[in-house]
Amino acid sequence: MTRFLILFIVLLAISLALMAGMMAQYGYSLFAPEMRNMLLVAFLVAGYVSFRITRILDRRRQKLDDHPQPGGAGRSKLAGLFSGKSAAQQAREARVAARRRKLVEAGKLKEEDTPAGPDAEPDEAAPTRVSQSAPIGDRMAARAERVRRAKEAGKLD
Repeated sequence: MTRFLILFIVLLAISLALMAGMMAQYGYSLFAPEMRNMLLVAFLVAGYVSFRITRILDRRRQKLDDHPQPGGAGRSKLAGLFSGKSAAQQAREARVAARRRKLVEAGKLKEEDTPAGPDAEPDEAAPTRVSQSAPIGDRMAARAERVRRAKEAGKLD
C-alpha cells in the first residue's frame, strides 16, 4: 500500500507539473474552474498507472518467491543454487520421503539405494530411428534417446 501511495503521489506531482508548465506557456491556469476535468483525468491516470505498477511488482515478487532464479532480481546469485524448487514442490518431496520411510519401516517396501527412474538402467536396445508413421510418443522417445546418446558421446553440449 505504501508503494502505491508513493507512486501515486510522485506520478500525480509530475503530471500536474508538466500540465501546469505547458498551460502556463499559453497563458492558461491549470487550477481554473474550467480545468476541473483535466485535474480529474490526471488524478485517475496517476491512480491507474500506480496501481498497475504495484500489481506488476507484486506479481514479480510472488513469482520470484515461488520459483527462485539463480542470479535473479532481488536475490543473491547463490540463492538459486540452494533452493531451485518451489516451496510446494519441496513440501511434496518431503511428504513422499516421509511416507517412503514409514513404508520401509513397516516392511511393505524395500529400501533402494537409487530410486527407479529413466536413468536407472541404460537401455541400449531403445530404438534410435522409428518410422514416420509411428505415433508421436514413439518418435519423441527415439529423438530423446538420440540426444542423450549424443550428449554422452560429447557431440552436444
